[in-house]
Amino acid sequence: MLTIIAFFFAIGLLVFVHEYGHYWVAKRCGVGVLTFSIGFGKPIYQWQRGETTWQIAMIPLGGFVRMMDETEAPIADSAKQKAFNNKHPLQKIAVVLAGPLANLLFAVVAVSICYLVGVKTLKAEIATVQPASIAYKAGVVAGDQVISVGGRPIDSWDQLQVELFDYAGAQTVALELRNKTGNTRSVELPLGAVSADKFDQHLLSRLGLSPFYSRTILAAVQTGGAAAKAGLQVGDTIVAVNQLPVKTWAEIQAAVLASNGRSISIEVERKGQMQQFNVTPIVELVDGVQVPRLGIAPEADRFKNQAQQLTIELSPVAAVQMGVKKTYQMAVLTLRMFGKMLIGVLSPKQVSGPIGIAEYAGQSASLGWLAYLQFLALISISLGVLNLLPVPILDGGHLLYHSYELLTGKLVPASVTEWLQKIGLTLLLMLMALALFNDTSRLLLG
Repeated sequence: MLTIIAFFFAIGLLVFVHEYGHYWVAKRCGVGVLTFSIGFGKPIYQWQRGETTWQIAMIPLGGFVRMMDETEAPIADSAKQKAFNNKHPLQKIAVVLAGPLANLLFAVVAVSICYLVGVKTLKAEIATVQPASIAYKAGVVAGDQVISVGGRPIDSWDQLQVELFDYAGAQTVALELRNKTGNTRSVELPLGAVSADKFDQHLLSRLGLSPFYSRTILAAVQTGGAAAKAGLQVGDTIVAVNQLPVKTWAEIQAAVLASNGRSISIEVERKGQMQQFNVTPIVELVDGVQVPRLGIAPEADRFKNQAQQLTIELSPVAAVQMGVKKTYQMAVLTLRMFGKMLIGVLSPKQVSGPIGIAEYAGQSASLGWLAYLQFLALISISLGVLNLLPVPILDGGHLLYHSYELLTGKLVPASVTEWLQKIGLTLLLMLMALALFNDTSRLLLG
């Protein structure tokens, strides 16, 4: 229920912000607005305010503002000065731009509020490096603090992922690291080793990086797994593998990986008693690689993980500056990601639709209003950027029409706009179909 409420509230609010941007500027340009609709299809609730009919319609996935326009319907002579088609091209451009800019302005305000209250995130400190992973082979070690990516400073784990996303398609990227003793060094992280269809929200874990510390105490033992068959139990503390003492979970992982599926000796402490077990890992195929597994999971180190938490709280002026900065960065990143999908650097599997948005809406809402507000800002940026794309039927397409009129003094011929609208609608439907296919695939296949 929370997911459904969070989804429809997000869509309704952001569509309202977008359409109200069009409406507000249209009214100030003297354009008559006939209908302001949240949703498409049959209206389920309407009210009149002046010349405008406000309504909520049956299909909530969008909205529209219908203006007086002689190209759509006849207008009385007394109202022709209020027709959109009779306005100066600069006024038309302003009305078209207002919707996407309203979404970006909303994001600035939302992000500013978040930083004013205090954004909770994690330090850009690497707690665990998966043995034999991409990061491990590049020379990243547990305890390293990431200072910069490609020369750009990093202040949180979230920012680390965002900056790495910006290097999608690059073969390598330079990470500047600071170790536990305070010394700094640079390593080249081979991003080219991550395939396009794997360059997603799980990128950092695919690289072998985690911000969470673990203890050597077993929190879970898989039923039917190698460890369970050998006799290991939840609560056991692993103290040695093959007679070599282990103090971190990474050392246990390294020892299991090095076994290549051969039997290993594991010494555990159970209720104050030392016990030894011989365990033969089960080899599984993961991304085309044979990986030995014990079927165990560690207990989180709550004390260290609490120390990893970071709250960034700014003054009002600094919060607004951060809101502008983050909105700009995410808008540019969204454009770059879309461009990289078009040229095949990123997989189109990353495109998400209503189901995916609903899932993220529910997850963020369950974490509290601050996380939900950050989610709203991110979706609002995506909505604003998407509508600015130069695709007929979107705001960006209409922007091209009116720019042509401004430069030439002529309208785009109706036959041309009709043909372009059909192309734009086809492209939009294809994008929606792709998004729904991806959402369904993730839902059914995981």
